[in-house]
Amino acid sequence: MKYWYLLFVGLFISANAWAKMEYKVTVPVDVEAENSVVAKDKAMLQAQREAFLQIAGQLTSEENVQKLGELSDDAILHFVEAVSVADEKAGGTKYIANLTVQINEQLLKDYMAENEMIETEGAEMVVIPVFKPSAETYPVLWEDNNVWLKSWRSKGLIKFGTMQMRTLTDNYRQINDFSAQNALYMGADLYADISQRSGSDKVYVVFADTMSNGDLKVTIKNEKTKTEDSFTIYNDGQGDIFDKAIEKSVMFISNMERTIKNADQTVSVNSLNAVYGYQNMKDWLVKSKAIADLEQVEGIETKSFGGGKVNFSVRYTGDIDDLWSALQEIGFSHEASGNYFIIR
Repeated sequence: MKYWYLLFVGLFISANAWAKMEYKVTVPVDVEAENSVVAKDKAMLQAQREAFLQIAGQLTSEENVQKLGELSDDAILHFVEAVSVADEKAGGTKYIANLTVQINEQLLKDYMAENEMIETEGAEMVVIPVFKPSAETYPVLWEDNNVWLKSWRSKGLIKFGTMQMRTLTDNYRQINDFSAQNALYMGADLYADISQRSGSDKVYVVFADTMSNGDLKVTIKNEKTKTEDSFTIYNDGQGDIFDKAIEKSVMFISNMERTIKNADQTVSVNSLNAVYGYQNMKDWLVKSKAIADLEQVEGIETKSFGGGKVNFSVRYTGDIDDLWSALQEIGFSHEASGNYFIIR
């Protein structure tokens, strides 16, 4: 839906461009119980379950939806991001309302992928575990004392949500100058060789550095974007320190991939000011709708009327020449005048 609100000339912002399917559903409820408070609680649970299953049904088979229907109310609540209420009527023993339930997209997809209800992403990520056994030693990769690499390999193909991660195999040893040091400071040629061999541009170096007190500092670097993050696993003697570090590394990689995905789903939006001379109000309403319906237009906002003219702003994506071409196709022309445009 196009919308109207104030923007200034030259404003440059980011707007979410992901619009494939809605992860919210409005559920009308009419519930009766011993009193209206209990009825409202029951209505909330009913709406959350109905919305959850309806959205899941757009992603997976009927059989899997039936399995999801076996989840408890508390389990379903875990996926609920927000609930808004409209047209609420409560009294006596009844509760009536329209409840709009927002489901967390990523949590739902991750859960369904982990339970093989939807397919995971096609490309596998390559994980390169580099290890520094102690403060006094150099980092290692292919050497026998790289227990960090061995721990990752013991996990096999790691599936987390919609993502798959595979640890570096010995086949990559054939790449020239592929050492621990070069992995930590990876150049474009080495990255290209690894990407070509793996068939994936998602390459992560996971560096585990053993501290003098036995703690493990892990730094994760995305070699495509050159972004990195780090955390520390404390040597508390509880469980295998490498297993805990791998588990947390997977979560960090997942978050980094999610950040990249969100960035890819944004587009640049610009704004311009314009003036249009209208014959009457009906003329402006028809013309403004025609402009708002253009693919390049995100929204328009009427600023003022007077003297047979309307001042308005247009929010648009892409190149301004594409906008002018689209306007011309539906019968408009334009002329620059100072810091605004005259539309005819």
